[in-house]
Amino acid sequence: MDYDLIIVGSGSIGAAAGYYATQAGLRVLMIDSAHPPHQQGSHHGETRLIRHAYGEGEKYVSLALRSQTLWDELQQLSEKRLFTQTGVLNIGPADSVFLSNVAHSASQWQIPLEKINARELMARWPQIRVPEYFIGMFEPNGGVLNSEDAVALFIRLACEAGCAQLFNCPATAIRQTENGIEVDTAEGCWRGAKLLLSAGTWAGKLLPSLPITPIRKVFAWHQADGLFSTENHFPAFTAELENGDSFYGFPSQNNALKIGKHSGGQPISSPEQRAPFGTTVSDGSEAFTFLRQILPGTGVCLHGEACSYDNSPDGDFIIDTLPQAPDALVITGLSGHGFKFAPALGEIACRFAQGHSITPALASFRLSRFKQA
Repeated sequence: MDYDLIIVGSGSIGAAAGYYATQAGLRVLMIDSAHPPHQQGSHHGETRLIRHAYGEGEKYVSLALRSQTLWDELQQLSEKRLFTQTGVLNIGPADSVFLSNVAHSASQWQIPLEKINARELMARWPQIRVPEYFIGMFEPNGGVLNSEDAVALFIRLACEAGCAQLFNCPATAIRQTENGIEVDTAEGCWRGAKLLLSAGTWAGKLLPSLPITPIRKVFAWHQADGLFSTENHFPAFTAELENGDSFYGFPSQNNALKIGKHSGGQPISSPEQRAPFGTTVSDGSEAFTFLRQILPGTGVCLHGEACSYDNSPDGDFIIDTLPQAPDALVITGLSGHGFKFAPALGEIACRFAQGHSITPALASFRLSRFKQA
């Protein structure tokens, strides 16, 4: 059977694309090397931050806001709570470029944001300690999304709508033909008019020319009592230290606070190198300095997980068709913060499969920017 859209990589973005494209009446085949939601990508670990005033650049804001609308719509179809509005507190030095971008994004897009000096920050959240030259940017409409539940819901809804799903079956090759795209798998060769490649860390295995670097990352849960919980109005957070190290974290659940270091990590070249948490000496202590300085009331590391990022050279997304395969759309280089944009990116893939071109608003995510550099 020929499909209107074949999706290779059915994690957060592929799952969203499969749902939206099937809902739009397209014949869709979703392929994944495992059975999503699984532990092989960056979306696992139960939760992900949702924020809109984006320190990574204003070009992300429209995607973030559109995704929030779509997350809210998905919530209406779920029997579980997917999104919890905890607010997101961004912490860092007053001269932080990241925080400056947060403030600029909020101003340009009328996103509610409260600037707080160090004294006000510590009075409002006594659990937090910051130097006097730090500030906070609090986005009250941000929060926490249950990522694995969201992926599972997209997968189920797509299946119920009639989407074909081929899981636990990695793709081994993709080819542009005169009539569209062919995808080789252990279960045979599949043909489609359009292709979405959203295979995360290992998209480069299928397309070695893609400028992405796989990075092993870890996150961990540390002992933290109810003072750090949503019930006590403790927010989700991002934090930048004076040395440039960046962290993200979540309110505690069941006396455990989840935190990860966004910067750093270990470059890897194969899935086997993404070793389990605790294999690398620094895993358990990666956030120790940050926690002692900023959240001194937290306790020992309870457990952790490893994941992987697909990093582009400049840290920005790659959303583009391929010169050698114009019927293939690649969404990669998400650098660990792609999940919050999954619905909007899935919607873009759906429009591509319907024959629409990539909008000029996404020009800054094209592959050609690396050739110009």
